[in-house]
Amino acid sequence: MKLKLLAGAAMAAAFAASGAAAQEGWYGAVDLGYHWPDGIDATSSNNAANGVPYNWDFNQEDDWAGFARLGYQLNDHWRVELEVGYRSGDIESVRGGSNQAVVGLCSPGVTRTTAAPKCGAPDGDVSSWTVMGNIIYDILPGSVINPYVGAGIGANHVKMDVLGQFSNIPAPVTAANAIQNLTIDDSDTAFAYQLIAGLAWKATDQLSVDLTYRYLGGSDLDFASTGSLATGLQPGVFSGEYKDQSVTLGLRYLFAAPPPPPP
Repeated sequence: MKLKLLAGAAMAAAFAASGAAAQEGWYGAVDLGYHWPDGIDATSSNNAANGVPYNWDFNQEDDWAGFARLGYQLNDHWRVELEVGYRSGDIESVRGGSNQAVVGLCSPGVTRTTAAPKCGAPDGDVSSWTVMGNIIYDILPGSVINPYVGAGIGANHVKMDVLGQFSNIPAPVTAANAIQNLTIDDSDTAFAYQLIAGLAWKATDQLSVDLTYRYLGGSDLDFASTGSLATGLQPGVFSGEYKDQSVTLGLRYLFAAPPPPPP
C-alpha cells in the first residue's frame, strides 16, 4: 500500500513539474551571433547607355549581429517584446548581369590594362539598425527545452557607404572619361518584418539561454549615387530591398520573482 502511494505521489509530482506554468512579468535579453545578408538587388532611377536602368546586386560579407530586447511574458505561451538590432558588413562586390551596359563596380583608383585586367572589389560597408515589435509563442513553456516561433514588424534604417570604379565605360572612351568612380553615401529607413524561430534552455527559474534564428525583409530602400564625372555615368538613385538571415545565442532574464515551492 505504501509503495502504491509513493509511486502515485512521484507520478503526480512528475506531471506537475512537466506542466509547470510559465511566470508572467517583464524580462530583458541580449543576443549576439552571426548574420549572412542577401545581396541588395537594386535598380537605378536613371537609364544606362543601353536605355535600361542599372540593375546591380550589392553583396555584403557575412558578419556579426547583436540584439537587445525588453519583453513581457503575458501567459504560459505568449510574450511580446521590443527589440533593437544591429547588423554590419563590408561590401564584397557590386555586380549586374551580362546584359548590363556597365557590369558593376571595381576597386577605386586602379588603372586596369590588358596585362592587369583584375577588377577587384569596391570599398565600403552596409550597416543596419532595426527596431521591431515581436510577438513570440512558446510551444512547451513548462519544459527545460522550449521551442518557440514568432514574428515582428517595425523599421529598418540602413546606411550604405560605397566607393567603386565603373567596371567598363561604354564607347566612346577617351583619356578624360576612361576612369570614372561612383560614390554612394546615403541612408534610408523603411518598413521591416521578421520571422523568428528558436530554442530556449531554462537554466534557472529566471534565466534562459535562447538560440534564435531571424529572417528579415521589408520595403525598398533608396540610396542616392554620384558619378565622379558630371558629364559621365550617373545612375541616380538605387532602390532595393534589404534581406538578412541571422543566428544568435542570448541570455534572457525574467525580473519576476520565482513562484513559491509546492507544498
